[in-house]
Amino acid sequence: MNNSLLIIGRPSSGKTTFLAQFLTRVRKKKNNIILSKAPENIKAISDAQKRLAAGEEPNTTAAGSNEELVLPLVLNGNETQLRCPDYGGEQITSLLQSMAIESRWLEYVDSSDHWVLFIRPSLISSSYDLTISAYENIHGSKSSHSVTPDPSDQSQFIELVQALLYAKKTGVRKSISTPKLTLALTCWDELKTSKTPKELLQEKMPLFKQFIEANWEQSQLGILGLSAQEFSLNGNPEGSDKYLDDLPENIGYLVLPDGSLDKDLTKLVELALL
Repeated sequence: MNNSLLIIGRPSSGKTTFLAQFLTRVRKKKNNIILSKAPENIKAISDAQKRLAAGEEPNTTAAGSNEELVLPLVLNGNETQLRCPDYGGEQITSLLQSMAIESRWLEYVDSSDHWVLFIRPSLISSSYDLTISAYENIHGSKSSHSVTPDPSDQSQFIELVQALLYAKKTGVRKSISTPKLTLALTCWDELKTSKTPKELLQEKMPLFKQFIEANWEQSQLGILGLSAQEFSLNGNPEGSDKYLDDLPENIGYLVLPDGSLDKDLTKLVELALL
């Protein structure tokens, strides 16, 4: 069994901010996870760490960024690696467009038995409504231009998971136990909701939720909310002051399955590995 944990997410899903906050907390040794040795390269998140420490909004990861982060960790005496090979999310976008998995990604997927999929609910678009098209075909379109709708976000996420399972050589004829799948619903503070993570996923992506629940063993599927930054720092001097006064490692939270909050962001990785 591989204890390697793979972080997966589309562009702007919040991976860089979370990993910057995660590494800061692990280095402060305020949790159950420790570094087994110094990471070889943290270039991809070092700028985000510096900006948060200064009370500034992290920059968006540049499209095409090809940095990989590997964090050698120890949890409960067991060594593991946290790997995030695609900060900008462009490789995931390319995979969805071509449905072709690069050899490098085949190695990542094959060597990991724990996946964390980052989904930013505020960026999930509504499904295309076929009834609108049908109505316009009968009564006449208001536009002379033909518009081909993009696949819904739900369909794209289902296709992404199916492609990764294919690369893992994992079928769906029986409930999946490996890899363990954890969904992190990110930028939770944007949502202004009192729903639990599962309720929010049902509201935003009912077909995707049905797909994963139908194919994974219940014990091997986790759905959590995540606010790695807790609030926007753009045009927010009070928020910037809070980062300077309280320090970044004390800001941010997880939303557990029952809807309760936990200030220890590292528990996302801990729960994903258990």
